Amino acid sequence: MPAAAKKSSTDSPIAKPEPTKSELAKKAKAAKSTATESTPSAPVKTAAKVSAGKTTAGKKEKAKSVSEKPAEVKVSAAKATTAKATTAKVATEKVATDKSATKKKPAAIDKPTPPPPAQANRPAQSTPAAASPAKMTEVITPEKPAAEKPAVKASSGKVLSQSALEQKVLDMLSELEGKSETTQRPVIDEIVGFGVGAIKPLARALGSGSTFQVRMASATALGEIGDEKCVAPLVQALADSSLNVQRAAAHALSLLGEPAVEPLRNSLDAEDDSVRRWASEVLGKLGKKSVADELIRRLPKETTEVQKASIIALGELGSRKATAVLLEFLESENMDLVRFAAESLGKLGDERAIDKLILALDSPSIDVRKSSADALVKVGIEAVPALTDALKSSNHTVRRYVVEALGNLKDKRAINPLVKALRDDDVRVRRYSALALGQIGDEASAKHLQFLLTDPIPDVRYSAVKAVAGIGGKVSLGPLMTALTDTDYVVRFTAAQGLGELGHKDAVPALCIAVRDKEWSVRYHSALALGEICDGEAVVPLIRTLSDINENVRRGAVEALGRLGDKRAVPMLERRRKIDENIVTSMIDSVLPSLKRGRKVIVRPELRLPPPPQINRQTIKPTAAIEAARKQSQLTAVEIVPDK
Repeated sequence: MPAAAKKSSTDSPIAKPEPTKSELAKKAKAAKSTATESTPSAPVKTAAKVSAGKTTAGKKEKAKSVSEKPAEVKVSAAKATTAKATTAKVATEKVATDKSATKKKPAAIDKPTPPPPAQANRPAQSTPAAASPAKMTEVITPEKPAAEKPAVKASSGKVLSQSALEQKVLDMLSELEGKSETTQRPVIDEIVGFGVGAIKPLARALGSGSTFQVRMASATALGEIGDEKCVAPLVQALADSSLNVQRAAAHALSLLGEPAVEPLRNSLDAEDDSVRRWASEVLGKLGKKSVADELIRRLPKETTEVQKASIIALGELGSRKATAVLLEFLESENMDLVRFAAESLGKLGDERAIDKLILALDSPSIDVRKSSADALVKVGIEAVPALTDALKSSNHTVRRYVVEALGNLKDKRAINPLVKALRDDDVRVRRYSALALGQIGDEASAKHLQFLLTDPIPDVRYSAVKAVAGIGGKVSLGPLMTALTDTDYVVRFTAAQGLGELGHKDAVPALCIAVRDKEWSVRYHSALALGEICDGEAVVPLIRTLSDINENVRRGAVEALGRLGDKRAVPMLERRRKIDENIVTSMIDSVLPSLKRGRKVIVRPELRLPPPPQINRQTIKPTAAIEAARKQSQLTAVEIVPDK
C-alpha cells in the first residue's frame, strides 16, 4: 500500500479530544483551500464510497457516535457552506504526515472511482476503541429499512414494495371521489387484485375517507379481498355517518363468512342502533343458527328498526325457536313488523303459525294480507284444512286470499270448497276461485266453470276462460270455442290463446273466422293459434290475412305461415316483402328462405316483437337502419329439419 494510504493508530479520531469552535472553523477553511489547490494529477486512493450528502447551509452539526464516523468527516458535514460538490465527496483516508491531520479532498473527476468489492455493500457496524485504523476511516452508508413485506406486482407489471403499494392504493382511492359505483368498479377490481397487501390502506380510507364514495369503495374492496383482517374495520364502518357506507360494509361482511360471526355477535351490544341493526341483518344472511338465541333474547327490548332486522334474520336462520316470539309480532300495531313477522313465519314453515296467519288475512294492510297468504302457502298442505274452513268467514277479503292460497297449494282436497266458492256473492272471490281451479288442473272442474262464461262481470268470464285453458284436455275445447264469440275482446283473445295451447284441430274453423274479428288483437292471437295447431286448412285464410290493415296482424300471419311450412305462401310473401312495413318484412326475411325449401320455421315467443334498428355511424340513414334490423331478424327464427 502506498505511504499516503497508511495511518498510525495514534491518529485515530477516537483518541482525539473534541475540537473547539475556533478549531473547527480553521479546519473547514483548510479543507476548502486544499480542495481548491489540488490538481487532477494528484494520486488519491479511496477506501470506501461516501454517500452523497444533501446538507444545507442552515443545518447544524449532527451528533453521531464516534464509532460510526470520524470527527473530521463531521466537521466537514457541519461547516460546508459552499457548493454541493465540496460536501458530496469527502476523502476517506488521512495522510499521516503531520499532527494537524489536515484532510485532503480528491480532485473533481467525471466518474468516481468504484469502491473495492469487499467494501461496496458493507453493513453498518459499531466500531470499538481497539478497532483497526483502516476500519475507522470507513464511511457508513445509510442503513436499509427493516424487512418489508413481500413485494407486489402492479397491473403494469412493476414490482411494488409494501409502502409503495399502500401509497398507490390511497392514490387510486382518492381518484374515486364523486364517482358512481359503475365508474369505480375497474379501480376496485385492480385494488382487490393486490390482495392482503391492500388491507391496511383500505382500512385507513374506510375510517377516514374524505367522501362517502371513497369509503364505499374501500368497504367493497375489503369484502372482496375476503381476509379475516378485513372484519374489524368493516364492523366499525357499520356506524358510519353515511347509510350507503353502512350498507356497503354490511354486504362486505356477509361475504366474509365465518370470521365475521363472532365480531358481529359482539356488536349486538353496541350503543349505536345502526350497528345493532346491521349486525342482526348480516348474522341472518350468514346463516349461523347458534346466534338465533341471542336475537330472540334481545328482540322484545330493541328499537323498531333493530326489531325489523332481527325478525328478518330469524326467518333466514330458519330456527323454529323463534316461532313463539314472531307470533307475538303478528298482533303488533306496526304493520311493517307484522309483515316481516309473517314472512319469517312462512320461511320457518311451522304449523303453529297457521291460525294466526289466517287471522292476519283480515289486516287493513294489503302488504300484510299478501305476506300472510304467501306464508300459508310456504307452510304447505298442512294448512289446507284450516284454509277450507276459513272459506266460511264472513269477511270477503279473507275468503279472497284463502282461495288464492288454495290455488297455489294445488291440493285436490280444495276442489269441492272452491267449486262452491264459484257462486260466492263477491266478484273477487268468484274470480280467484276460478283461477284456483285452473291451477289445480282437475278436468272434472271444467264443467263447473262453464256457467261462469255467462257471468255479467267480464273479469269473472276472463278468469273462467283462463282457468279452462289451464285445465286443458278435450273438455276445455267447447268452453273455449264458446268464449271466442264473447262480447269482451279480452275474453275472446284469451280464448284464442287457450285454443292455440290446446292444439286441437277441431278449433281451426272457429279460429279461421276469428282472424276476421273486428278487434286486431283477437285477429293477431287467432293467427298465432292457427300456426300452433299447424293444420293445412289454415293456409289460405292466413294468406288472406297478409292483407290485413294492421301490421301486427300481418306479422302474426307470416309467423303462422312459417310454422305451417307450406310453399303456397311463398309468392304472396315475396310480394308483401317489397311493399310492406319493416315490422312485417323483417319477419318475412326470417321465414321465407326455409319456406322456399318446404321447411317449417318456429319463431321463439320472446322474439316475436320486431327487432329494434341498430343505429350507429354505419346505419345512421333510415334505409341502412332498416337493413340492419332485417339482418338482426334472421336470428329470431329456428328452422325445423324433418326427420329422415
